[in-house]
Amino acid sequence: MSSNQQQLSLKTSKFSIFIKVIAFVLVLNLIADRAMQLLPAFSLGGNFNIENTLMLSLRLPYFWTGLLVPIVYVCALWAAADFLKRFEQSKSFDAGLLKSLQLIGANLMYAAMAAILFVPTIEAWINQGERGLKTNWDVEAVTIGMVGLILKYVAQRAQNLQAQVDSFV
Repeated sequence: MSSNQQQLSLKTSKFSIFIKVIAFVLVLNLIADRAMQLLPAFSLGGNFNIENTLMLSLRLPYFWTGLLVPIVYVCALWAAADFLKRFEQSKSFDAGLLKSLQLIGANLMYAAMAAILFVPTIEAWINQGERGLKTNWDVEAVTIGMVGLILKYVAQRAQNLQAQVDSFV
């Protein structure tokens, strides 16, 4: 392995670790954000009780639905960091690497579906008592979902092509 390749490998490894650190910081930020939402409830009451706080959080519709999309995004970010690490280790697009690419695409699609359909529908059910489907066609969510779909499609297509090549050999 040449010196240039070793430096590139080290940069990719560091970048993968950096992405995981960012994902961890985002999770901590999400936890702190949710704790700040509950802070007024138990600071005014004077007695902090985990069970009462959890029961209160169940009555706040945005508390739990607001977690769904960011958690799936963080999962996509973590999968991307794993993809970079595996790519640097394998140096080629093997079946495991293509599965990692599909996982990134799937997580981006799931996050988009949650932002467009699941969260608005659940919040409408809780807030207004409606039983229909609600949507929120956000440009960002649609774009991220389409990028996820493309990643998943490309990885699936590459896997099928690789299987055809392997069948000839």
